Amino acid sequence: MKKIYFILSLAATALLSSCSEDFNEHNFPGYKDAANPTNVATYNYTLIDADYKTISNSALAISKTKADSTIAKAIATNKFLQDAAPAKTLIPLFLAGKYAYADLGSTAKITYSNSDNHPGYMDQLNSVNILNATDYKTAWGSDNNPGAFTPSVSVAAKLPAILAAKFPNSADGTYKFVQYNNSSTEAIQQSTEVKYFFDDFESHTAASTAPYTNISENGWLNKDLSASLKWQCKIFSSNKYAQVTSNKSAAANTAWMVSKQIDLTNSIAPKFSFDVTVGYWNADCLTVWVSQDFDGTEAGIANATWIEVTSNFTLPKTPTSSYGTLSPAGSVDLSSFAGKKVYIGFKYSGSDLTTPKKTTTYQVDNVKVSEVKVSYTTPDAKPEYAVYKSTGGVWAKDDQFAVLQKADYDAMGINFVSTANVAGYIPQWLTIKYPYSQEGTNKTVVYKSSDDIKLSNSSNFTFTKGSWVLNTFINTKTDQYINTKTGWIFDPTVTVALTKVSGGNNPYIMKFIDYLRTTTPDKFYQKNTYINEEHYYGFSAYYAQVTYTADRTTFGDAAIKALTSDADKYALFNQRLKEAMPLFTQLNFPDLKSDVSGAQQYVIFTIASYYSSSKSGLWTIKMKCTKSGTGTTPAEYAVDSMVETF
Repeated sequence: MKKIYFILSLAATALLSSCSEDFNEHNFPGYKDAANPTNVATYNYTLIDADYKTISNSALAISKTKADSTIAKAIATNKFLQDAAPAKTLIPLFLAGKYAYADLGSTAKITYSNSDNHPGYMDQLNSVNILNATDYKTAWGSDNNPGAFTPSVSVAAKLPAILAAKFPNSADGTYKFVQYNNSSTEAIQQSTEVKYFFDDFESHTAASTAPYTNISENGWLNKDLSASLKWQCKIFSSNKYAQVTSNKSAAANTAWMVSKQIDLTNSIAPKFSFDVTVGYWNADCLTVWVSQDFDGTEAGIANATWIEVTSNFTLPKTPTSSYGTLSPAGSVDLSSFAGKKVYIGFKYSGSDLTTPKKTTTYQVDNVKVSEVKVSYTTPDAKPEYAVYKSTGGVWAKDDQFAVLQKADYDAMGINFVSTANVAGYIPQWLTIKYPYSQEGTNKTVVYKSSDDIKLSNSSNFTFTKGSWVLNTFINTKTDQYINTKTGWIFDPTVTVALTKVSGGNNPYIMKFIDYLRTTTPDKFYQKNTYINEEHYYGFSAYYAQVTYTADRTTFGDAAIKALTSDADKYALFNQRLKEAMPLFTQLNFPDLKSDVSGAQQYVIFTIASYYSSSKSGLWTIKMKCTKSGTGTTPAEYAVDSMVETF
C-alpha cells in the first residue's frame, strides 16, 4: 500500500485548521486517496515448515485448556492442521501477520497440509474419563466400597449405567475412553475401629502424691466457672486418669474439662464412650455434654450451646466410702453429629459448703469417640482401559479398538505414548497382539498420551505388506480466505460444478426440473416421456448441461420456434438461463446468509453448454446472495456475472 505521511507543526495547527485540506493537497498530492483501498490483492501461498510454528504459537495464545495447548504445540511438530486445530480458525490468524497491510476485499489462496478423512470418533478420544469415588459408590450402593469393580460387582454389569448417569445427554455415536479399577477376585472385608478422639491420659504428666498436676495436655481445657477447682491427672497402680472433687475446696464449683475439637467430617455412626468410677459418693455431681459451636476458649464455655448426653451413661452411686474400680460408663450415639466438628465436656458441679455436701470424687479414663467401619480391599485391583459407545442412551464397550493396558506400558518401559514415539512403539505392539493379521486389517489404537493422566490419543494403522503402517490422513488442501471488516476469514463462496453423475441425474439440476414440472408446468416443455430434461430453459439432469440446439423448438416452445436465426435463438437461450439462475440457486441453497462476517456470500456454478457434437462450451455463473434465508423464507439471489468459454 502507498504510504502517505502528513506533517503539521503543532504550533501551526490552529492557524492551518481552516485551510488544512488545501494545504495537504498542495504539499502532498493524492492525499485524499489515502483513505481508499489501494492494495486489494490476490495472494497464492503455500505454508512452509516455519509457518506451522507461527500458527502453533497463535493457537497457544487462544488455548483455553491444557488439552487445547497440547494440540496447539503439536502443530509445530506435526506440520499439519486437523479437525481439532482447524484451518478456518488458525489460518486467518496467520494471514493477519502475513498480509498485515492488505486492504478489505483482498483474497488469499492458502495451500497447507491437513490431517482429515480420519474416523470422526478419533476426535472424541483425546481425554481419559477416570471413574471417581462417586462412581464406585453408585456401583456398590455405598460409600463403603473397595473403589474397584469385582466379579460380583462387575464392569459389564455396572459401568454402562454409570456412564449413562455421567453423560445423560450424549448423542448416538458418542465415544468415551474410560479408566476404571478392576479386580479379578472378590473384595476382602475387614472391620476397623476408627478413632476420631482418644485419651487414656497415659501421655499426661501425673503425680501419685500432692501436689497433683492439673489436666492441660492433649488439648484439654480445664476451667472452674465458679471458683478455682481443677481436674487433675493422677496415677494409681501404674494407670493414669483424670480426677475431680470438691472435697476441701471451700467453695461451690463448676469445673469443666473440655476436649479439643473432634473432627467427625468423615464419620458415619460415631460413638462417644469413657470409663468412670467414684469415690465417697454423696451426690450426683458429674454431667456430660457435646457442643458444635464452642469456640475453644475459657470464656466461650459459658456462651456455647451444650447438649447434655448424661442420660446415655451409667454413672456409679457407690461406694459411699473409699473408691470403686474404673469401668465402662456406656456410650452415646453421635450419628447426628456425623460430618461435623464437635467438643465433648465433662462438667463437675459440687460444693463442700452445702448440707448435705456435694463432694463426690469422679475418676474418668479412656475417653473415646470412634466407630467401627467395615472396609474392603482388593489386593489385585489395577487400572484398566476401554472405549465405550452410546447408542440410544445405552452405553456398551466397543471392541473395534485396540486399547493399551497397564501391562503394555510396563512392557514398553514408558508411562504414556507421546506423539514422537507412536510410530516406534505401536506397530511392534500390534504385531505381538495380533500375530495373524491379514493384509488390509485396520486397527485404531487408543492410549494415554501425556504425563497428565487425563490426556489420551488415538492412531490408526493398516496391516500392509507384513507391517503395521500408520495412517496419517494427511493430504494437501487449498482454501480461499478474504479480508473483511472483521479481519481475515474463510471465504464463504460456495462453488458447485454441475457435472454428469455416473448412471444417474445431477441432483441440483433435477431439483430445478422437478420444481418446474410440478409448480410451473407452463414452463416445462417435455421431450417424449423424459422428466429429467426440460426445454424452456434447456436443462438436462442426465447430461448435466444446458442445451443450445435449435431442436428445442420441437418441444412446444413457440417463442423459440418463431425465431429464424441461430444467433437470435442463442440470445434468447442466454436470456432465459439468466432468468433461471436466481430460482435455481434459491432451490438448492435456501438457507445461506447474504453477509458472513462482513463478506458477501456468493455461489459459483459451472455447467456445460451443448450446441452440437462438435461444439460445446462451459458457463461460469456467479450468483450473489441478496437476501439471507431465515429457515422459513428462502434466500434470494441475483446474477453477478455469467461467462461462457469454449
